[in-house]
Amino acid sequence: MFLPGLRAFYSTPAALTLGVLLAILLPSGAAYVAWVGEIFLSLLKVLILPLILVSIYASLTSGTNLRLLGGRTLLYYLLTSAFAAALGTLLGLALSGNLPPGLLSLEPIDATRGDFSLDKFVQNLVPSNIFDSLADGNILHIVVISVFAALASRYLAANSRRFLTEGAVAVNDLLMQMLSGILAVSPLGILSLVYASLAGMQWGEIFRLRSFVWAVAIGVLVHGLLFLPGLYLVRTGRSPWRFLAAVKVALMTAFSTASSSATYPVSKRVLETNAGVRERTTSFTLPLGATLNMDGSALYQAILLIFMSRLAGVEVTLLQALFIVLMTMASSAGTAGIPGGGVAMMAFMLDLLGLPQTYLALYLVVDRFFDYPITVVNVWGDLIVAAVVDRDLEED
Repeated sequence: MFLPGLRAFYSTPAALTLGVLLAILLPSGAAYVAWVGEIFLSLLKVLILPLILVSIYASLTSGTNLRLLGGRTLLYYLLTSAFAAALGTLLGLALSGNLPPGLLSLEPIDATRGDFSLDKFVQNLVPSNIFDSLADGNILHIVVISVFAALASRYLAANSRRFLTEGAVAVNDLLMQMLSGILAVSPLGILSLVYASLAGMQWGEIFRLRSFVWAVAIGVLVHGLLFLPGLYLVRTGRSPWRFLAAVKVALMTAFSTASSSATYPVSKRVLETNAGVRERTTSFTLPLGATLNMDGSALYQAILLIFMSRLAGVEVTLLQALFIVLMTMASSAGTAGIPGGGVAMMAFMLDLLGLPQTYLALYLVVDRFFDYPITVVNVWGDLIVAAVVDRDLEED
């Protein structure tokens, strides 16, 4: 009786709950345990790039139809991102009407740290140096390199191709075994990350913009609990709530780390072991989702840009609203490998909308708070699309 009870306490949901409670009741103690979460996060990050590299290569050299898999994946990612950006724009327009201009006193922010431009947007999609890409942790570049290598290997001799594929599969199995060891201590890591991040939160600054909080909350609930589960139900005919229960560890990891890419190894494991999604599907869809499919970010940035416009006293036209939808859909791909990319992309969009760069301060104030639930929506969208694409390929 004692061991099952202890096992229930030593679990990811219990760790997440305890972390929140400690942050509220004993915030001063967070500094003493923060190192545990940092080690856990570093261990997850060290697996990301090699796992993506070998898993995509092994998947595509094992007979996967790249055209079918890639086409379905991009189609669903486009659909979910477009809905999220449109929903965010509509919520921003609906709930920002009563905001008085100049509500907040904002200090100027240096917008040049990322030096975003359309040239860099294009350059970020194609790697020029594999070692720089690995050092920068640029997932999109690793995906491109992996796909290129897999396509090139089709022209090798059969024995060489088989040797490389078997080697990639073996390395992939090794990395997944390492992940199993990391996940054994994940409750401790998640507890520490949640405790440390929430204990230092400046709640007063966030809730001065109550209507913004409501807009984001409604958007997250509509997209995360209605649209994405509805897409899963329609395309697979299965219960989305059973699927949610199967992948909950990945969502809790996303909440504690606030990083879609750091959650990738966990997402891959729970999809394959708990949800029955095939490895050839997860190996391709999840890395792309970690860089190109940011439902939560598209939703959040659209709302934020509308609110910034209202605070600056600028009326947003229908054409500008459509432009915001398109830009927020593209922003995740445009910031994947740029230092300070979130700030850089926001500065770029503010400039295009004619808004003062001082409103970047608002982005920095609210981003720390909303980064956690928004990352959950990003990862939830990736998980849903992976399961839906796998079902489509199974039927085809």
